[in-house]
Amino acid sequence: MGQEQNTARQATAILRITLGVILIVTWFKNLQDGIYTADGIVGLFNYLFNDNGGGPAFYRALINGTILQVPGLFAVFQLVGELLLGLGLLVGLFTPLAALGAALFFFNLFLAYLGGNDWIWTYVLLTVSALVVALAQSGRAWGLDSLLLKRLGEPPGGPIW
Repeated sequence: MGQEQNTARQATAILRITLGVILIVTWFKNLQDGIYTADGIVGLFNYLFNDNGGGPAFYRALINGTILQVPGLFAVFQLVGELLLGLGLLVGLFTPLAALGAALFFFNLFLAYLGGNDWIWTYVLLTVSALVVALAQSGRAWGLDSLLLKRLGEPPGGPIW
């Protein structure tokens, strides 16, 4: 690997670690606030859609027809998912997959806040940052993906580390 590619991966590793920290800190805050319960999930979407005025009609219908039909199950999924995404990014494990998952999570937040009273562009920056991290394979710099690469070589199905 050339010095320029190594420097680029190190730069995006800083971004990867930052996104991981953001997700872990958010996870702890959500845990403390009781978001990862059925009532917490319902309360969150009530805030987003009613108090904040966010979410386009198609998105509201999707959430109301899926997540809010089983908020307890989704709360567990959210609890585990946010934690795994944050840890994956923080330690650089399966970084392209974790970063794509984070991009979907951040884009979901963008949709949830879209049209509301809060500033949505933070979620655009987070989404794009996660996509850059995924494409740059930044777990190969200062991450566990570098150990997987050394031990197993390039993955046969595409860049999952």
